[in-house]
Amino acid sequence: MLRRSIHTTKILQKPNATSHIWSDFTTRPSSLSIQSSKVKNYLFQKKASLDPPSISRRSNRIKYSPPEHIDEIFRMSYDFLEQRSSKFYELANKTKNPLKKDALLIKAEINNPEVQYNFQFNNKLNNVKDIIDYDVPVYRHLGKQHWESYGQMLLMQRLETLAAIPDTLPTLVPRAEVNIKFPFSTGVNKWIEPGEFLSSNVTSMRPIFKIQEYELVNVKKQLYTVLIVNPDVPDLSNDSFKTALCYGLVNINLTYNDNLIDPRKFHSSNIIADYLPPVPEKNAGKQRFVVWVFRQPLIEDKQGPNMLEIDRKELSRDDFDIRQFTKKYNLTAIGAHIWRSEWDAKVAAVREKYGLPPGRVFSRVRR
Repeated sequence: MLRRSIHTTKILQKPNATSHIWSDFTTRPSSLSIQSSKVKNYLFQKKASLDPPSISRRSNRIKYSPPEHIDEIFRMSYDFLEQRSSKFYELANKTKNPLKKDALLIKAEINNPEVQYNFQFNNKLNNVKDIIDYDVPVYRHLGKQHWESYGQMLLMQRLETLAAIPDTLPTLVPRAEVNIKFPFSTGVNKWIEPGEFLSSNVTSMRPIFKIQEYELVNVKKQLYTVLIVNPDVPDLSNDSFKTALCYGLVNINLTYNDNLIDPRKFHSSNIIADYLPPVPEKNAGKQRFVVWVFRQPLIEDKQGPNMLEIDRKELSRDDFDIRQFTKKYNLTAIGAHIWRSEWDAKVAAVREKYGLPPGRVFSRVRR
């Protein structure tokens, strides 16, 4: 064991010129580096002379004593991983297959301590491109792992237990993270948890969506469709329920970082059904509002994006068949979200604001 460690040390003491790939930012994006000079200087100091900046209280920083030889072990490990990273970069530069190239670039940076620090200690949802840049494959890989560890499971649990699947679409293989908030109604800048109950006042104005793609897509050509449907509209003639289309957007262009669908950013031509807020009727029970996000089909031979042309007059908003709509336009579901609403004292004011008729009042016995 001793001979093996000496041999490894001997190799790492003579790195070649290409082994310092992690400190070379001539071709690598700056987001792969720690932005804080204090943290970076402490991480790569040659002598243990600096106090750890992550400890806020000065008295605790002074008392802090690192494990013995941790700096030597860190430097040895860093040099070894950096040399291995340079080999992955060499292979990536020779690879023409985009998927294989992304996989090699992920392997080249996944063990970079600066990348791990940036991702673990910064906001992953409201990301700053200079710190967490989702154009970089390794950050998409880490983001997908983080989402799959909790957010994706929570979403699928809510969609299935609330029966949004299969009441709207039969199933979903989640590929993109979908988040939604209503900042214009109340001024509260809060992302909504799937399945959360929201008052009619909160949802009275159009929402903002954030669609985070983690897979490799052609951001220049790929367009998206977003639908909000309510599958709990009472259908008295059939003693059942029907689905209403609350909001419809098509031909939305997104990138890995510029992925907010904000009413102030898109054009009126992107709207196939303007926003109608939730206005549940009294005693109609709880209603589910399901957000579906789709990738629109790509035509490989076509130079630009494939724009969907939808006749708004053909859309039946009050009795909307989402399955037929997705089949007709060959849409691929990649993400979803859900919230719930029920009648409250603010419903009448929201109806009046949008020029809607007074809501019905249901009772146990039909009159």
